[in-house]
Amino acid sequence: MPAGLLLAGIILGAVGVLDDIAITQTETVAELHEANPKLSSSELFKRGMQVGRHHIASVVNTLVLTYAGVALPIFLLFALREDMGFMRLLNEEMIAEELVRTLAGTAALILLVPISTWFATRIYNNKND
Repeated sequence: MPAGLLLAGIILGAVGVLDDIAITQTETVAELHEANPKLSSSELFKRGMQVGRHHIASVVNTLVLTYAGVALPIFLLFALREDMGFMRLLNEEMIAEELVRTLAGTAALILLVPISTWFATRIYNNKND
C-alpha cells in the first residue's frame, strides 16, 4: 500500500472524532465562561482541561473499540492459522495499519484537547476585554 494512501486513511479515520472533540471543548469553555465570566484565562483553561481529560479517555476507548471491531473478522482469520505466531500477526500489514491508525488518532486527540481548549479560552476571555 502506498504511504500516501495509508496516511489518507489515518487522517480520514480520525478527522470526525477530532472535529467532535474540538467542538465539544470549545463549547465546554463557552459554558464555563457563561456560568462565571470572572474566571481568569488560566482558571478557565484548567477547568476546560479537567473536562477534556475525560473526553480523551472516552474517545480513545471509542477509537480502539471501533478499529478493533472493524479488524476483528480479519484478526479471527489470522488467529485460526496455527502457523502464525503473535509477533508475526502484529506485523501483518492489515493489523499493523489498524494499530498505526489507533496510535495516530490517540496522539492527535491528546494534542487537540489542550490546543482547542487554549484557543477557546483566548477567544472567550478576549470577549470580556
